[in-house]
Amino acid sequence: MGVIEDLVQGFGKEVSKVQTRSQELMKAYNLSQEVRELERKKTAKLIEIGRLIYDKFEKQDPITDEILKERVKETVVIEQDIIQLQAELDSLKMQNDPSTPAYKKAEAKAGYTATPGFECPNCHAPANREKSFCPTCGEPLKHNSE
Repeated sequence: MGVIEDLVQGFGKEVSKVQTRSQELMKAYNLSQEVRELERKKTAKLIEIGRLIYDKFEKQDPITDEILKERVKETVVIEQDIIQLQAELDSLKMQNDPSTPAYKKAEAKAGYTATPGFECPNCHAPANREKSFCPTCGEPLKHNSE
């Protein structure tokens, strides 16, 4: 009976792995869909801003700079949401990529995300402005971000 029990136990472990992987793939798919939807909203906002500017200058419509600033702020919020979701999606993909180094997987699992546009002055790897040291080379970051 030991062989059958081992076989059933091994089969159960494999089924569990498949279930976990399918949940990860579904989460990645949902994140991708959210990013696409936000990108559509961002595009619509940018088109709206362009239309408002056109109407202001070509049709002489009374569109104030405050209205334009408000639309730009809305677009920035959408862009920030896209960046956050994309970082989460990249982290999820990185955890399942066999070519990703172990330290990168550990960062992703710990929730480490780089600040968009910020990099280590020493090795130029993406870094987080709120962290003290570069995750790649260990160079101090605080003195450069302040």
